[in-house]
Amino acid sequence: MIEAAILRDEIEGVRRSIDAAGRIDPKAGATSIEVAGGLVAFAGVDSPFSQASGVGTRGAVRAADVAKITEFYEMRGAIPMVFVAPSAHRSLASELTAAGYTPGDREQTLLASGDLIGQARRDDRIGVANDIAAWAKASAAGFLEREKLEPGDDVIALILATAEGTIALEARDGDRIIATGAVSVNGDNAALFAGSTLTAFRRHGWHTALIRDRVARAREAGATLVRATASPGSVSEQNFMRCGFVSLYAKVLWLRPLPASSRSRETSAAAGGSGAIRG
Repeated sequence: MIEAAILRDEIEGVRRSIDAAGRIDPKAGATSIEVAGGLVAFAGVDSPFSQASGVGTRGAVRAADVAKITEFYEMRGAIPMVFVAPSAHRSLASELTAAGYTPGDREQTLLASGDLIGQARRDDRIGVANDIAAWAKASAAGFLEREKLEPGDDVIALILATAEGTIALEARDGDRIIATGAVSVNGDNAALFAGSTLTAFRRHGWHTALIRDRVARAREAGATLVRATASPGSVSEQNFMRCGFVSLYAKVLWLRPLPASSRSRETSAAAGGSGAIRG
């Protein structure tokens, strides 16, 4: 029941992000289709939103379904990528394997404990961003671990911050944004994402502070299921678990191998291209 509710909310979040991507970067051709109960999304060749989610969670998957997903991405020049959840029908993995997909990166879904939700309080040092452009640049700088950004480096952060229902939050040192995070609430469900801290300000507890502040805001908005995602074994996962999150399940990102001439792009995607939309 919990996994199904989370997956439904994740898909709704992707829909909202695709809508935002269409506004922020119209030339990227952001779009989506539904296949086998899941959402197959595209927001650009290298976008972390260009992945399929929820496929096979409502029943068996056919070879034709996987072929449709593959064609959707390859005709746009993107690597076909499908997140496989534990609740997906076993036929999904079989059909992906038959179509030449291989499992790669894992993404851990974490759920806030009842105690954490009940006890979390807002942090006076954290506030709602009033300059989304500046927030996006700071968020991107933290994720990319470099202060100097290239044109377009902040597009993903802008999409996240402007998607419907998102509240972008920040911590400042004087006039400088040093840490960012975002939360969205949809009924009983809340998601924490876009947690980022500038390199020079790490190891000072800002990510932890943003976790607790966002949980408090989610509770105030009526959420009872508060989730986040992180790479297994990462510092982010450790911070969430120290705050009172528990591991719920892992999803596996399956990719269809590319020709040798494009292998570097495939390696980059398998290494965790969705990092910017994590906790």
